[in-house]
Amino acid sequence: MMEQAIVVIAMLGLAAWIIVPLRGRKTAAPIRDDQLNDLIDAKQSVYRSLIDLELDHELGKLTPEDYARLRLQGKQEALDLIRQIDDAAPDDSDEMTLEAEIKAARARLRRE
Repeated sequence: MMEQAIVVIAMLGLAAWIIVPLRGRKTAAPIRDDQLNDLIDAKQSVYRSLIDLELDHELGKLTPEDYARLRLQGKQEALDLIRQIDDAAPDDSDEMTLEAEIKAARARLRRE
């Protein structure tokens, strides 16, 4: 139980390590497709972490306090990535809300 909590924390830490340099960068230059793809991949990684976190919580592997804290951190990371993606592609008005995207990802994973 503790090992899995450590793994989840490590995954979120890794995601933060990847995101923080991107977050501090404000540029007026158009973002390249590969950079946009990297942001989208990072967002999907955070979503997978949130889904794994929810499963660990449902299985009783996390305390409610740890779950709430880690979920909040993950949601903040995802929102930051969504903002970066929106800034990079402002014409994409079909972006779903964070909760809707998490539900869609969860549904896709359950079908697989």
